[in-house]
Amino acid sequence: MKLIKTRKISIGGLLLAAFSLRLILVLISNYHPDILNHVDWGNRFWQYGPKRFYEASVWSVSWPNQPSGSIYLFAAITKIYQWLFAALWQLNIRFSAFPSFIFPFLEAKLHIILLKIPFILADLGIGWLIYKMALKGKVGSKRANFAASLFLFNPALIYNSAIWGQTDSLINFLALLALWLIYKRNYFGGIFSFILSLYLKLSLIIWAPVFFLVIILRRDFKKAVFPALFSFLLIVIASLPFSGDRNPVSWIWYLYSNRVLARQGDMLSGNAFNLWTLLRGVDFSLKENILTFGVPAKAIGRVLASGSMIAIGFLFVLKDKKKQATRINNMLWAVTLISFSTFLFLTNMHERYLYPIFAPMAILVAMDKLKLKWYLALSLVSWLNLYNLWWYPNIPFLRRALQFRQFLLPRLLSLLIMVIFGVLFWQWKNSRGEKTAKIKNKDWQPVVQLRK
Repeated sequence: MKLIKTRKISIGGLLLAAFSLRLILVLISNYHPDILNHVDWGNRFWQYGPKRFYEASVWSVSWPNQPSGSIYLFAAITKIYQWLFAALWQLNIRFSAFPSFIFPFLEAKLHIILLKIPFILADLGIGWLIYKMALKGKVGSKRANFAASLFLFNPALIYNSAIWGQTDSLINFLALLALWLIYKRNYFGGIFSFILSLYLKLSLIIWAPVFFLVIILRRDFKKAVFPALFSFLLIVIASLPFSGDRNPVSWIWYLYSNRVLARQGDMLSGNAFNLWTLLRGVDFSLKENILTFGVPAKAIGRVLASGSMIAIGFLFVLKDKKKQATRINNMLWAVTLISFSTFLFLTNMHERYLYPIFAPMAILVAMDKLKLKWYLALSLVSWLNLYNLWWYPNIPFLRRALQFRQFLLPRLLSLLIMVIFGVLFWQWKNSRGEKTAKIKNKDWQPVVQLRK
């Protein structure tokens, strides 16, 4: 196999290109209606105050179902928007040369643009982490750049943050940073980063067993206790404005159990291409307690997801016999497969929840632990999943293909990624050591290859 040499691009150049692309899309694209929740929650934080926020009954879109960390973020963006708009208005009044014609655009889109910016920056942060972690995986700078490129220019991930305007990138950045710091035995920074991720959103609590096993296998439990307690104390202090005169610790439990988890919905599938879409198709009227083979689907999903997590954890521990479990590649495999399995098997999954697999998978591709074709296939399916039902931008033939015969294609794609999950699990099970392919870094470029 002959590999084509290409001009070297620095990680800084990749990050700049990725940011420029996202910024252009933010300025010219529409936004998903979900982001109007973030606008409303940010506005009403200042109207109701934190103490009354979660108990208020009047909302423009829907009840708040995110933890206090996210509400703080949306509230801060609301203030930035108000200050920035007021400053521009003063410039418009004082200087006749100021382009007044931009104000209709600012009134319509400035708040939305500001809400997308943190998540675009988080995308770039993930790209940087991928680069650093790939280098730690004993690959050269070209492979590390390629791994970062797989993430930074992934259409599904760009669609998620720059067009849709969702929060997944920030949650994943903090969790991936936690994995990186814990791997480096920086338990203080790693545990705080992970707890902060959970304070913004609970999505990646599924990574907690991997972090716990790493700490236990290294016999570093005592080193992790104080960082965990201190990080939790900081979250308790941050929650005081919301808890008011109530016990802040018990209020945090109340928040997650009665205001976050209780308001997540009870659909069989929230448009996720997974087991339930395969079996039942795309139908939001179906609830997660619907009987499947005589058993509630919710119970089946929990058994399958829990069984998968136990199998992944068991395999992770087994690899410690050769002192490999806590190496970076096995940590990446574990969080990838746990994220993948919960997306496939749990009920009430949304299309965006496949996001966590792409950063660790990009690093594994660069390390020659995972085939590029699986990454590309999953990226395409994820983008189609995000596009399904929103239909933005309007691509008539693609919409017709997805809706053909009552969403037959989504069911087939659900089957495809379930097969890929099985392939990836088997590949990790049979993987050995840290050895990477012996390809000279100066000649390595997997995107464009020519066979002799």
